[in-house]
Amino acid sequence: MLKSYSAEAIILKRINIGESDKLITVYTKSQGKLMLKAPGIRKIHSRKAPHLELFSRVKLFMAKGTTFDIITDAANIEVFSNLKSELTKVAYAYRMVEEIDRLCPDNQQNEEIYSLLVDTLCRLDKSKTLDLTLVLQDFSLGVLWELGYLEPYKILQGDVLIEYIENIIERSLKSNTLLTKIPGVYV
Repeated sequence: MLKSYSAEAIILKRINIGESDKLITVYTKSQGKLMLKAPGIRKIHSRKAPHLELFSRVKLFMAKGTTFDIITDAANIEVFSNLKSELTKVAYAYRMVEEIDRLCPDNQQNEEIYSLLVDTLCRLDKSKTLDLTLVLQDFSLGVLWELGYLEPYKILQGDVLIEYIENIIERSLKSNTLLTKIPGVYV
């Protein structure tokens, strides 16, 4: 059994635990969705903290732990700084990572989902003229098709798509609240 390993990942979610630690949920290219412990990340002098920001694409180095595997080091591959500088794009990115977090099972590799997430984050980061609602719809449909929740190439839109996803996860999408508070954004 491997004691340490590395993986390319997108940061999906971060939760504070204890005095200075966080639980980091990531989606990796090689192992799917993982929850990892990042000890000491909330300390002022943490070297890992800047590399473990939401939506960042990173190379993680981890060690096997008893409850959670431990992040021992991290390096940025892509930080998507343009995406993070626009509130509307951030809201759409939150929706994407929430869908991945809620729909994808833990520890199940799916390179297609990883590629779809990376490609869509790149599109959000680089474009100034995209219809973000259509980008999000394409992403959501791609995830549903790939995971087998929806027949391939069946199209759902707007509220019907949201209700379909919420029926699968059996709860409301929290990110819809954020999206509806941004002027001119229609989900």
